[in-house]
Order: sequence, then structure tokens, then C-alpha cells
Amino acid sequence: MKANISRWIILLLALVCVAQAAAAFDVTTATVNPPSGDLEPGQRVTAHFVISYSMDVSGPDDEAFEFSTGLQDPSWSFAVYRDGIPIYTTEKAGFYPKLGAFELAYKDRVELDVQLSGTVPKSSSGEVEVIKLEHIRNKNVVDDYRMTRKVVSAEQVAGSLSVQQQHLKDLKADIDARAAEGVDVSAAQAKYDAASKALTSAASAGPSKAAEHIATAAKNIDEARALLDKAWAEKEVADTGAALESLDGMITYFIEDRSMRSDPRVVSIVTKRESAVQFYSQAKDALNAKNYPLARSKATEGLNKANEALADAEALRNEIGEGFSLGSLLYVGIGIVVILVAIVGIMVYRKKTRWDELG
Repeated sequence: MKANISRWIILLLALVCVAQAAAAFDVTTATVNPPSGDLEPGQRVTAHFVISYSMDVSGPDDEAFEFSTGLQDPSWSFAVYRDGIPIYTTEKAGFYPKLGAFELAYKDRVELDVQLSGTVPKSSSGEVEVIKLEHIRNKNVVDDYRMTRKVVSAEQVAGSLSVQQQHLKDLKADIDARAAEGVDVSAAQAKYDAASKALTSAASAGPSKAAEHIATAAKNIDEARALLDKAWAEKEVADTGAALESLDGMITYFIEDRSMRSDPRVVSIVTKRESAVQFYSQAKDALNAKNYPLARSKATEGLNKANEALADAEALRNEIGEGFSLGSLLYVGIGIVVILVAIVGIMVYRKKTRWDELG
């Protein structure tokens, strides 16, 4: 049993050694100028890399660092540092420079400083490989490092700009349509304005800068649509709530003022109201969950059901003659009596006056 454990320990140690050997270098510094954004064809690029590494000095002829780049007219500068002191420097040209063990193999861990410059090929599209490094041992790649950058051309920018300009136009049409329906579009309008400004800047900028402006515009357009969707859903839900409030007032009138709780027509109105409330509750839940299309859909169903009940209630109120309740008839009767008493009083006064004149 102990022998088996010992074998496992030896195997694990061997695997650890292999892993350490395979990871013989680390890139501690990697900077590129321009530092951010997309590159464009013909643009000048400079790069700086610092590589910390160690090599097997007992068999140096088997190891090498092989570099490559996709930049045009590349120039390379290499310097080996030990304890911060340069101990070897060389310059190379071409797309595939190589440093062998004679140049790299030193006792203990050292650093390789790499300076690279070149231009983005005019035919580049999509991305360009700034640098690729492969650590070769016994003709096998044991470790590698690669850095690429996106490249955008004037033609690509023109296409992207046209697409986003159409998206902006469509957004404006949607904003105007919702505003005409009474939706609060102020938040979406602010994002629209920011997107419009970014696209205006993109139209007069170089490819790489224009790509940044277009990305900014696309982000603002997406955010504007989300805000417009939210405001539209809130308006639909609020409209349904207002319709239910009006319906509740009419139901209260029938039940409390006219004592019609058991009237089949009122029962039907109440049933439709309960259905509308269910849709309204579902719409509010969807709104809270930020599912704005579902919130609008449920709010519309609730509003339709509430409006149907309101139409029934209005028809019922007209049918039963809302203006002629018992209370109203009492007031009318009292008014008629007052008028008759006044007329009789006037007639008696006139008759008395006539008799006095003849007297």
C-alpha cells in the first residue's frame, strides 16, 4: 500500500515538473500604442512587451523563442535583462524573427524586453495579429502567447454608420408615435439625442474614431428602446387602473345607491370587472419583472374588459333612468307645491286688490 502511495507521489511530482517546464515564460508587460479602440488600415503601431523566462542551460541548443507579427514593415528590438541590467541586445527585421538558446539561455530567471513597430496592412479586415510568441523545445511548442487587435476600414465604418442611422430613424418614428398616445418619452428622447450626436461625430471622423462613435450611438439607441418600452408599458397599466377606478364607482352606485346587488345585469358587470382586475394584476407583475411587452399585452386585455363593463354599466344607468330616483321625485314634488302655493297667493292678492278698488 505504501509503495502505491509513493508511486502516486512521484507521478504527481513529475506532472508538476512538466507543468512548470511548459510554462517557462510569463508576459509581465504588454502595451500597444494606440492603447485602445479599433485600428485602421495604414495606421502606425508600436508595442512593448517584457517576458520573464528561464531556459535549460544544460541543453540550450534545443530551445528558442519564435516571434511573428501581422504588421507590415515590422522592426524588432530585443534586450535581455538580468537583475535590471541589460546583458544582451539585438535588432531584427521581418515577420518571423527567432532568438535561439545562444541569445537567450542564462542561469536563473531573466527578462526579455521586446520593442516592435509596424503598420496595419491596408488589406486588413476584422483583426490583425500584433505579436505571436512560441517557446520551442525539441522542435515542439511548449508555450505560446498571442495578442490581436480589431481592425476597421472606411468601408466597414460606412456600412455600420448607415445601419445605425436607419435604426435612429426608426427609433424617432417610434418615439413620436408613443408621444402622440400620451406616453412620457422624455427619457428615451434624451438617449435619442445622445445617439444622434454620436452619429454626427462619426460621419466626420476617421475609421477607428468613427467606430467608437458608432458603438456609442448603438448603445444609446438600445437604451432608448428599453426606456421607451418601459414608459409605454407604464402608460398602458395606468390607463387600465384608471378605467377600473371609474368602473368601481359605477358598481358602487348600483349596489349602494340603487340596491341592485342581485340584479343579473349588475352581476354580469361585476364578473367582467373581476376578469379585468386579473389582467391588471398580471400586467403589474410583468411590469415589475421588466417584461414590458407582456405588461402591455395584459394591460390591453384588462382595459378591453374594463371598457366592456363600463359600456354595460352606462347602458344600465340610462335604462333605469338615473335622474329620476325617489329622492329626485321628492324634490320635484316639493318644487311643484311651492310653485302652486305662489300662484294661488298671487291670484288671491290680485282679487283682494280688485275688490278694494270697487269698494
